[in-house]
Amino acid sequence: MTHEAMLARWQQGLVTPMSSTINTFAKTDGSWWTASQGAWQRVPQTERNERLDYHHARFESVCQAKGPVGTNPQWVVVGQSA
Repeated sequence: MTHEAMLARWQQGLVTPMSSTINTFAKTDGSWWTASQGAWQRVPQTERNERLDYHHARFESVCQAKGPVGTNPQWVVVGQSA
């Protein structure tokens, strides 16, 4: 998935970040994705997705996963500011 496609999904409220400080993993379409060289790759292994769910739940329990999209420059649309 392109970064632009992921950004569009994020802006529609369809993406869950790993946390407000970990921006290279995000969940959408029921799967975790990881950022790699300007694109997003689906994490294919069920076991790895389960581990990512576990870690996301840990971050969420301490309110780290609730950071707004505007605080992360990676998620700013070109031509907009954070």
